[in-house]
Amino acid sequence: MQASLDHAWRTPVPERRFQRWLRGLAILATLSLAGCHCHYTVEHRVSVRRGWHLPPFEHAVDSGALAAGDENAADPRSGRKVADARSAGTLEGPTRISFGSEGADFDPEVDPTGTWILYASTQHAVAPDIYRRRIGGHTQVRLTLDDADDVMPTLSPDGRSILFASNRGGNWDLWMTAFEGGAPTRLTSEPDHELHPSISPDGSTIAYCRENRRTGRWEIWTFELARPGLRTYVCDGLFPQWCPDPDRRTLLFQCPRDRGGRLYGLWTIDLTDGPGGSPVEILSASDTAAMHPAWSPDGRSICYCSVPIPEDPARWLEESDIWTIRADGTERRPLTDNRFRGIQPTWSVDGRVFYVSDRAGADGLWSIPAGAPTSDEAGLLAGVGDDDPTE
Repeated sequence: MQASLDHAWRTPVPERRFQRWLRGLAILATLSLAGCHCHYTVEHRVSVRRGWHLPPFEHAVDSGALAAGDENAADPRSGRKVADARSAGTLEGPTRISFGSEGADFDPEVDPTGTWILYASTQHAVAPDIYRRRIGGHTQVRLTLDDADDVMPTLSPDGRSILFASNRGGNWDLWMTAFEGGAPTRLTSEPDHELHPSISPDGSTIAYCRENRRTGRWEIWTFELARPGLRTYVCDGLFPQWCPDPDRRTLLFQCPRDRGGRLYGLWTIDLTDGPGGSPVEILSASDTAAMHPAWSPDGRSICYCSVPIPEDPARWLEESDIWTIRADGTERRPLTDNRFRGIQPTWSVDGRVFYVSDRAGADGLWSIPAGAPTSDEAGLLAGVGDDDPTE
């Protein structure tokens, strides 16, 4: 499968359809259901199901020792010990949140109170399901149980409902279930793939991304929960996120250029006066993709994943980092140290960023203080991010 991976960190050329829907970045070593491009089609499920679990890491950490809390376990790629999250509360570096010994955990979403974390996981089945667990706890609730793929969960502002994307209807659509679980309700049923729901702070409007089968491009759309049949096009882009500030109707998203390296950058668009506004570019680079953006709880900053282009595009991505940036494009800061794969960040009200990393040998959930980068910032910031005027 490695040799057949499309360039998940960049957009495909216009004439190339998305050939690998949900395998983008979180599984650039295991599975990335919200990855840089999540290239996955229904037809591809057979090959995915044969190889959904981890690729053959030659130097993987003993996951059994990690799950048992062995703080002497180390990742040979860096030689660093990996501490158990149950005893790592005082550390400034990453804290491990999930301890599954099989499959992978990904698509984290923290509720506004910082009490619960939602995520997708293949711990118990080849196809991912939606899970919920209390942050700091060690038990988890399996909210969906289906042979299809359930991914990208998000919680409604009132805490009563969970929206997610699933292909249980034959293609990717948006679904909703109760916080306690139960039979889900289908929200969309278009022939185009639709995924990554995000709910406005007042709970009235859903933003999501939709593949336009005619053009092969991804677009951002919205609809009112009270009128789900009336859809509104916003702009081109992927993975929209509503700003948590209730006084703003602003979406954050990632979108590529149509020229040069075609790498993803970070954008916002204001919907105060309705759709069709002017998108604002926050960040782009000529050699690095910026993806998986998420707002800070106050809506003033953004966390995201920075993905360098690998020397060999056919190889799995081994290193990517979590960064933060102010919403005005200033004060970029790295949170992780470019030794592992860090993707899909989401910000918690307690000041931590939760994300997916393979630093324990398999993709799982981790957290890190948003104000405590683990590497020399000047070194990491050098040469990163400015547009190449020659592109």
